[in-house]
Amino acid sequence: MKRLGHAALVEDGRLDQVASDLSRMTAEKSVPTSSVLTFLLRYYGVVEPEPNLIEIRGERGAEPSAIEDLGRQVGAMSTASTWRQVGIGIWRLGDAWSATIALQEDSLVVAPLPRALPSGGHAVISGRVDSAYRSPEVLVTPPTGAVARLPLQLYGPAFTARLECNLGDGVYQVEVTAEDRRGPTVLANFPVYCGVALPLSVQVAAAGAANVTDPRSVETQILDLMDRDRASNGLPPLQRDSRLAKVAEAYSREMAEGGEIAHLSPRTGNAVDRIRAAQISPMPTTVAENVGRDYSAEAIERALMASPGHRDNILSRAVTHVGVGVALGKREGNAIPIFVTQVFAGWGL
Repeated sequence: MKRLGHAALVEDGRLDQVASDLSRMTAEKSVPTSSVLTFLLRYYGVVEPEPNLIEIRGERGAEPSAIEDLGRQVGAMSTASTWRQVGIGIWRLGDAWSATIALQEDSLVVAPLPRALPSGGHAVISGRVDSAYRSPEVLVTPPTGAVARLPLQLYGPAFTARLECNLGDGVYQVEVTAEDRRGPTVLANFPVYCGVALPLSVQVAAAGAANVTDPRSVETQILDLMDRDRASNGLPPLQRDSRLAKVAEAYSREMAEGGEIAHLSPRTGNAVDRIRAAQISPMPTTVAENVGRDYSAEAIERALMASPGHRDNILSRAVTHVGVGVALGKREGNAIPIFVTQVFAGWGL
C-alpha cells in the first residue's frame, strides 16, 4: 500500500476472524463464498460496508510467488485507495493452503449496537459517513415486510435513528444508504433480532460450476422471480417494457465492461438521464433503478429483496412497468459474473 501511495492499513480483529473462517470453510468444501461471508459478518458483528475479498490458494513453497501476485492484484484494483482496515486468514490442510484477505473501506462508522433485542425493545443506531457521502438514510424491513425509513437526527456527517421492535418478533433488516459521485450507495445492511434467538450456524450447498451463457434466459428468470415476490406481497406483476429493457441492458453492459456496480455513470448519468436519452415519451413520473452483480438469477433476486432499499423498489405501488437487462462479465475461475439492471417506471398522475 505504501508503494502505491496509499495509507497504511489497520488490522481489524473482527475481519481476522471472518477471513480465518472463510479460508477454512471454503477450503474444506466447495461452497459459495457469498453465503458464508454474509453469515460470518453477522456472526462477528461487522455492520460496516461488506469487505472486498482476495482469495489465494497454493501448495507448500508457493507462498513467495503468491505474495508477489497479491501485490500485482492490489495495484490493479481501482478501490485500493479507499481501503482502511484489513483482516487476514490462513488455513493449511496437508501441503495445501488457502488464504483470505478482507479489505474494508471506512465510508461508514457505526457505534456498537445490540445484535439482539427483547420483544418490544429498542436501540439507537448512531453513525457517521465519510466526507465523500451526503444525505444518509436508515431503512428497515420489519417482519411484516413493509420497508420504512427511520426519522433521522443529523449532525453534519453524523446521524442517529431509533430502531423499535414494535411490529412483532423476528428479524429487522437495517440498511444505511448515502449518496456519493456514483449515486445512492448501500453502506451497511445488517439484521437485528427482536425477540428471537441469534442464528449460530449456517447451512450452504456445495457450489457447482456456473456456466451462464445466455443473458436472455437470466432476464426471464429475474422477471419471473420479481413477479413471484410481488405476488407474495399482494401486488400485481409489472408490465414488461421493451424500451426500459433496452436502457437496462445497455447499462448492464457498461457496468460489466468497467467491473463496477453504481447508479451514476460518468458516461450516461443516472437512470433518469438514461431514460431521457432513450427518448421514452411521455417521460415517466416515477423512475427507480436496482443494480446488482452475482452468479445466478436466484442469488441476485435474493440479495435485492434482502436490501430494504432495493426491496422497496421491487414492491413499489408507484411503478407499473419494468425493464431488466443482463450482461455477462469476465470469467472468474469456473464462474461467470452476471451484471443486472432493473429499471422501474410509473406514469401516475
